[in-house]
Amino acid sequence: MSSLIQNILAPVRFGTRFLGPVKPSDPRMYARALAFQPLIGIGIGLAAAALPFFVAVHFRGLQGLILFASAVYLFLLEWVTRFDNLHAFDAACRMLAGTGVSAEERLKRLDGQGSSPCTAMLIGMKILLMYLIFMRSALYGDHMMLIIVLLAVPFIGRIAMLFSYPSRPGVLTGTAGAALKIFWGLAALLIVAFVLGVLRTYGGDFFSFRSMKLTMSGFRGSNQFGGVPPFIALVSLGIQDTFAFFSSGFLSVLYWNTEASKKLGFTPAPCFAGAVCETAELASMIVFLIVADDIIF
Repeated sequence: MSSLIQNILAPVRFGTRFLGPVKPSDPRMYARALAFQPLIGIGIGLAAAALPFFVAVHFRGLQGLILFASAVYLFLLEWVTRFDNLHAFDAACRMLAGTGVSAEERLKRLDGQGSSPCTAMLIGMKILLMYLIFMRSALYGDHMMLIIVLLAVPFIGRIAMLFSYPSRPGVLTGTAGAALKIFWGLAALLIVAFVLGVLRTYGGDFFSFRSMKLTMSGFRGSNQFGGVPPFIALVSLGIQDTFAFFSSGFLSVLYWNTEASKKLGFTPAPCFAGAVCETAELASMIVFLIVADDIIF
């Protein structure tokens, strides 16, 4: 098996419960598996979205089933990843809870029993937000927007998770180098901005950017957008919303890294990376609702 195929297949076993054909067995392979986590996030979104999307499309008038679909989507999102990120979030909350506790005592909480009430709050907030997103999509019949949300939530979460790892080599964490982070940051920025630009221009009524849609409507069907290539115009149209998504993910990374550094003296990346992913997913759901309601303009 070629090294390229190994690099692509390694994250399957690294980040999901599925037993991929390649197991990251050394720090270099571990680092490469880490590098492809954002792409695996899209795959995780596909696996989790199929059944909830079917329910939302065919039973959109039944609010109880919409709520059920929201819970199923979140359950599958966690189940595919072996609940690792949720357990990491719970462990991070238990470690950082309270004041006047030594770093050694906080680390001992990793092996303790029980769970943090923050985990229940996180699950409840995620279900509520996904329910609101499902209902808004059902109200406007905008299935394309719902697909984008279902795929983008785990994608953005894993972009943020990648930034929570250190930028230097490590025995357990592999290497999340600065160049790798810059690549994923720029690539994700362009992808999300282009998708949002397309949705704002050609999408349905999920977005309420009526003035912007009217402004762009004169250029539909042409090869140029006011003398600017279409790709550049669409990226420019969606880039302000994209910064809202990535700002929310950055704030998630900043919060956990700052709290860990302050209370532990260092950041245990494997634990806090899962916590960053969970809170970044939650933040992306909030941003989707804000952007859709045209509040930030």
